[in-house]
Amino acid sequence: MGKQILRDMKILAIIPARGGSKGVPLKNIRKLNRKPLIEYTIKSAKKSKYVNRVIVSTDDKKIARIAKSCGAEIPFIRPKHLGVSSAKTIDVVKHTLNVLKKKFQYEPDIVTLLNPTVPFRNEDSIDESIQVLVRSKADITIQVKEIKTHPYRAYWLKNGFLKPFRKDFLKFHQRQLFPECYYSTAGISTFWNKNIAKFGHMFGPKIKPIISSNETNVDIDSIFDFFVAEMIAKYWKNYKV
Repeated sequence: MGKQILRDMKILAIIPARGGSKGVPLKNIRKLNRKPLIEYTIKSAKKSKYVNRVIVSTDDKKIARIAKSCGAEIPFIRPKHLGVSSAKTIDVVKHTLNVLKKKFQYEPDIVTLLNPTVPFRNEDSIDESIQVLVRSKADITIQVKEIKTHPYRAYWLKNGFLKPFRKDFLKFHQRQLFPECYYSTAGISTFWNKNIAKFGHMFGPKIKPIISSNETNVDIDSIFDFFVAEMIAKYWKNYKV
């Protein structure tokens, strides 16, 4: 499928940003290198070649105001029951799509979900996730990174003693014997809107990876994560050189 066809599709970026973070209050608008955290994600979405609408779903008016000043649309304020820590991401996505369909007669072809806690993902990665989704005929593409500490080296804790995660762990004494294993960066999930009706979820059985080798691709969940991200934003480019 050509680039022009991709540009003709309705491709929506949803950025979920609730206000009730317990670990770091109003985490999504906390300053990271003098910019609100959410600004990084909004800017990368707006620089995408293919995303033609960027919406922030939030239950907090302050987050909404700042997100709007960064260039995102805020067509509604999310209901409070979808702003609690137990709220599921899929329910936030479904709510966003339902409101856009009922109130604004808008139905995207493709949705890319971008968590604002992953500030250093770039627009090229977003575009790649869209291109791969369409060309591979996958149901969803997710950004992943290779796991450094392989689960085969993990242990269960049972009755105060450590038990190997795998009983045959001695067979995998060399790292080269481990099968490739990846984890989601939480940065990008791109899927067909029709998945919701077809599978009841954004996930379908055909999951295609977008493998990230970017060591700065951190997911901020705590004050320490903010510290690490601050050091990356301020010093990594110079240190790397």
